[in-house]
Formats: sequence, C-alpha cells, structure tokens
Amino acid sequence: MEIQQMRYFLAAARELNFTRAALKCNVTQPSLTRAIGLLEGELGGDLFRRERNLTHLTDLGRRMLPLMTQCIENADNAVRLARAVRSRTMVSLSLALRDGIPLEPFVPHLLALAGAFKEFDFKIRRGQPADLENDLKEGQIELLLGPKPEQAWDRFDHWPLYRCDYCLVFRADHRLSRKDPIRVDDLNHASLLRRPDCGVSATLMSHLEAAGVVLQPAPEFAREDDLMSYLAASQSIAYLPKDSVLRGPLVQRDLQGFDCGFDMYATTVSGRQRGPALNLFLTQLRAADWRTEAA
Repeated sequence: MEIQQMRYFLAAARELNFTRAALKCNVTQPSLTRAIGLLEGELGGDLFRRERNLTHLTDLGRRMLPLMTQCIENADNAVRLARAVRSRTMVSLSLALRDGIPLEPFVPHLLALAGAFKEFDFKIRRGQPADLENDLKEGQIELLLGPKPEQAWDRFDHWPLYRCDYCLVFRADHRLSRKDPIRVDDLNHASLLRRPDCGVSATLMSHLEAAGVVLQPAPEFAREDDLMSYLAASQSIAYLPKDSVLRGPLVQRDLQGFDCGFDMYATTVSGRQRGPALNLFLTQLRAADWRTEAA
C-alpha cells in the first residue's frame, strides 16, 4: 500500500467522480483508476461502486476512509516536521523527572521557552532514578531534573537549583489540621500513605519506627496522582514535596524535628552537543531566583 494510492482514494472519495478526482491529483483518469484498482486488490475488496453518475463508497471504502485519512495526515505532519527541523524553525527538548517530583516549579520556564521559539516541541519522561540515568547516558533524554544521579559517571554535569522540602499533607478536617508544626508523636496511630519507590517515604518510616510511633495499616501507591486522589477522600496523611499541587480540601503542615528533603539538580552529559532549547532552558534555570519563586 503506497501513500500515493491512498491520496488517490481520498480524492475519489471526496469527489465521487474519478475524472474530477484525477484532475485534482494532476494525473490522468486511467492512472488514478489503475492505482485505486491495485489498492482494492491489496485490501481484498472494492472500495467504490461505480454506477454511472452514482459512484459511492462500499462498506469497505467507508471503513477505510478514516484510517487512510489519518495515515495521510500523519505522513504530511512528518514531512512538515522534517522541514521545520532542517530549517531550524523547530526546536525540541527532552527532559525527565524522577517519579514523585512535581513539575510545577519548572512550568513557568517551559512556558517562557515555548514563547522564545516559533515552534517548540518538548517531551517529559517519568521513571525510576536508575532508568532515567541510563536514558540520559544513552541519549534518550537531554536533561535530568532531580537529586544528583546515584550512578557515578565522570561525564555527568550538575547544576544546583533549589532545596526540595517535604511536608505532611492531609484534609483540612483532619484531627491534626489545627496543629502547626506537627510533632513526630502526633502521628501515633495515623494512617500514613506510602510510595514504595520513594526514598524519602522510606526514610520517614524508619524515623517513625525508631521513635516508637505506631502507624495504622495503609495502602501503597506507585503513582502520586493516585495517592492524591485517595488522600483527598480519606483521613490519611502523606509526606510530599511542598511544591506538590494540592487537590480540593488538602492542607500542608511541617513535621517538627524531621527534615528529609533533597537538593534539586539539573544534570546533563558533558561533551554532548546541546540544542538551542536545552541551552536556553539551562540558562533560565541557573539564572532563576529559586527562593523568590518558592515563596
């Protein structure tokens, strides 16, 4: 099945007249008819019923119409994208954040980046630290946002950005909502939601256990959005970054005598060519006054 055959089919489907369709496609009518015939042979059935002036689509033709329309749109988009990249009017950026790290602090800088270029395409990947670090090494992503990579590699370049602090989050009608800050022993018999892949959550659990705090059994969540949904509907507690966007009736409170945040870094690979979007984004991140933005 060739792209040109699909273009001829779409033209004939629009015109319902092979002569007019051939004129639209700048080919002879026999050429268009032959191409559609080859397409019908490959699909194993007629696409049109030709009844003099009443040419119309068969059931197979009607079913193929949206599929071939999508194929042609994808092909045309690919050509436009390739032209934009060659002419440097299109710039792209691929970055990654470890699961659980909020995107919100970086959104204003991404919006500013989008406004700086005529066409800007960016992709954001989430995952576990080891997986994202390997993606950065292999060139699958250009920039990693989060703690310093756990893997030791002399080609990693790091730029410190800000301190990612954590706090307790729960509903405004929770029994602890009137306390601020909250002491460790206030969490006794609380339902503390867990994320098995979150090192901060694991450290807090160990700290509470050492302090003799007894917790109620609570579910674990692999995704923060699922955790947030459950948190907003229950009387549970979670320990989350302060930059997290809260849903509905949720409030934040500091946990007294415990601090398990981390320093946020932008990490790239030394010696690897950087595109204009990555260069500008790094400049924005390094020039930002993170204390003001956090406030």
